[in-house]
Amino acid sequence: MIVKDLVETRELLADETPEDVFVVYERFDNKDCQCVGDAVEEIECDPEEIIQILIGNPEASKSLTSAATYKVGEDFTSIEAIIEDIKLKHSHYLIDKPELAPLG
Repeated sequence: MIVKDLVETRELLADETPEDVFVVYERFDNKDCQCVGDAVEEIECDPEEIIQILIGNPEASKSLTSAATYKVGEDFTSIEAIIEDIKLKHSHYLIDKPELAPLG
């Protein structure tokens, strides 16, 4: 049985999303646990990093739905590459920022 321990979580792009949209980074330490007689044997596995786009449900204020999930190292090689993909492919979840006009 694989046991996943959530060891780090943080919100990304918080200033670029509306109140009901969350881009969340999660890092898990994984262990493969096997029963050997009366003992449990733990084998360290590779850590897992996931970034999710979560959308709040206006009818159920404590409910979130996953709109997209990225696995660091599988889908993209870095967190920065995933953020760029989110900005490109999921821009509808981001707040439109007005373009700055040059002064003068």
